[in-house]
Amino acid sequence: MRRVVVLTTGGTIASRPGPEGRNVAGALPGAELLRPVPGIEDLQVEAHSLFQKASNAVSPEDLQVLRAECQRLIAAGGVDGIVVTHGTDTLEDTAYFLECGVQTRDVVLVVTGSQRVPHAPGTDAYTNLRDAIRTAASPQCRGLGVLVVFNETVHSAAFVRKASSFQLNGFESPGLGCLGFVDGQDVHLYQQPRRQPLLQASFGALPQVEIAAASLGASPLALRALIDAGVPGIVLEGTGRGQVPPSWVPEVERATRAGIAVLVCSATLHGAVLPCYEYPGSLHSVQEAGALGVSGLSARKARMRLMLALACLGGRADRDALRPLFGWGADRDA
Repeated sequence: MRRVVVLTTGGTIASRPGPEGRNVAGALPGAELLRPVPGIEDLQVEAHSLFQKASNAVSPEDLQVLRAECQRLIAAGGVDGIVVTHGTDTLEDTAYFLECGVQTRDVVLVVTGSQRVPHAPGTDAYTNLRDAIRTAASPQCRGLGVLVVFNETVHSAAFVRKASSFQLNGFESPGLGCLGFVDGQDVHLYQQPRRQPLLQASFGALPQVEIAAASLGASPLALRALIDAGVPGIVLEGTGRGQVPPSWVPEVERATRAGIAVLVCSATLHGAVLPCYEYPGSLHSVQEAGALGVSGLSARKARMRLMLALACLGGRADRDALRPLFGWGADRDA
């Protein structure tokens, strides 16, 4: 009998009705959440609550606790799969953080949640949990990295994004597609994801990294405030191929001169950043100012990875040291 451990962290999937008619996220204990789940009788499933929060309240410290517990279960052996239940608002951040920092070679690690609370008509809570457990128990899913299972669909944590605030098909992998599907008791896979190097940072406090989002006419005030605050890392969410307003470029240069790591990614749903333009604010000019362009990641995910990368590098913001840590195609099972 295959063994799956469910780690609960709260969210919509663990909600109870509140006294004023709204829902209280994270109020349902893990063991109680498992009781109504059908279709897992042939598996050994146990639940442990790490913390019970709405996902907007999950902190980097919580992520380190979760990462450490996943790593502990894997190191102890005897576990075929791990399922993390999580609120959907920041589920993609947590799933990708685990993908960056947990060696999943010997287990299947799955993150899931629900769009509807367990007590709502037509809830997806128990279906998603069942599908996540069955995926975690599936040997064919080993070696694919951290997976997000939602609405009978299997996604790579690296590429999945929340796509709807309320519909049951709440998550998609824009431009790239899902890895496969869960059909009743069966998991069908059709793709394998490319992966990035494992970041085995210590389990202590993580460096602070913030996001500055570019838009038409956006002033550099927010970026300037982050630099003045001395944050160790900043992710610029650029437009298109990685462009920012021209007035941001001197601030980027000031940041990198001060030893702050600056990444540039694209706000688009898919596609690489590319220094193909020559004008103030182009990716070329931002990289000349010392920033590092990264492709394939949303700003939120680039932030997660930069926190771990800086921790691995002892806080150093050296662009040449960061560059290989953001590459793709690493052999994680080596």
